[in-house]
Amino acid sequence: MDNSSAGYENYLFNEYTTSFDYEDVEFLCRTSDDKRFSSLFIPIFYSIITVIGIIGNGLVVFTYMFYKKVRTMTDMYLVNLAIADILFVVTLPFRAVDIPGGWIFGDVGCKILMGIYSINFYSGMLLLAVISIDRYVAIVHATKYFNYRGKALVYSEIICIAIWIAGIVVSMPTFIFSTSYVFNITGRKVCEIRYPISYSNIGKVVATTIQLTLGFFIPLLIMVCCYSLIIKTLLQARNFQKHKAVQVVIAVVATFVIFQVPYNVVVVYDMFWTENCEVFKLMAIVRTVTKSFAFFHCCLNPVLYAFIGVKFRFYFLKILQDIWCLSKWNISARPSSEIFASRRTSGFDTDNLSSFTV
Repeated sequence: MDNSSAGYENYLFNEYTTSFDYEDVEFLCRTSDDKRFSSLFIPIFYSIITVIGIIGNGLVVFTYMFYKKVRTMTDMYLVNLAIADILFVVTLPFRAVDIPGGWIFGDVGCKILMGIYSINFYSGMLLLAVISIDRYVAIVHATKYFNYRGKALVYSEIICIAIWIAGIVVSMPTFIFSTSYVFNITGRKVCEIRYPISYSNIGKVVATTIQLTLGFFIPLLIMVCCYSLIIKTLLQARNFQKHKAVQVVIAVVATFVIFQVPYNVVVVYDMFWTENCEVFKLMAIVRTVTKSFAFFHCCLNPVLYAFIGVKFRFYFLKILQDIWCLSKWNISARPSSEIFASRRTSGFDTDNLSSFTV
């Protein structure tokens, strides 16, 4: 087996965005401290992300299923973002299990898991960009948004379908080239993307470029441009809540930058990596930590994009109220489905331009 095709973190679940040809340097430079840190940190942190991500995003999906109708473009984007984040975090336990003993889910499992991760990563990032555009149109061009709201839901469905298709198309190389194999230096089975030797380096550079472009630079550029114009519009408005709205906008952008920039800086650094053992030892830990915190961003999306709004807080309280009623057996004569239906048809569920309190 060609050692150059193996990733530098052979004890981790490698991704094609970081699987560059470090040859024997990774074996010579890798220390037991690096592996011990990853074996402890990743299972714990990934478990936290999985639990919080499923609960938070699950509440968003549950709210739209039983309490709130999908009526606006924003609603449609929020549902799809929550679904993408849920599908993303459910892949993390498999990655955590891989750390101590190696990949145990076979070649098909490797392809499926890597593909699901890739699709939902790209779809989630593109949805964040589209949500930024939606907020921009709803606030800066409120009149036009109101006039087209009758067709808005249809447009949003088409846009979401296009985003998912784009995620699938971009992720096709992941499905095709992901494989599990035994790393002959350590005898440990790993799951990663292995491009044919003839264009291995080109494939990895192209994959990294696409990941940086679609998964970071484009969403960041759109967010900065749209939210900058939103802040300008809010500051010119005569609204006593405008300062709170500006703070919310800043929080959305700042959170994205704080959690995504460090890891993407590391990804860029990997493209120009030099074979220095001391640097490698440090970057192995930095890479693990920054990647984990980048994953944690999906846990914050429900708070930043849904439950920060007045309506979602209202529905969240209703969910807690119904759960309390169910636990007290006070609705024995009234099926829970009736409660959910009544919540959806309540007078509070009136149409508006956006579900966000921005």
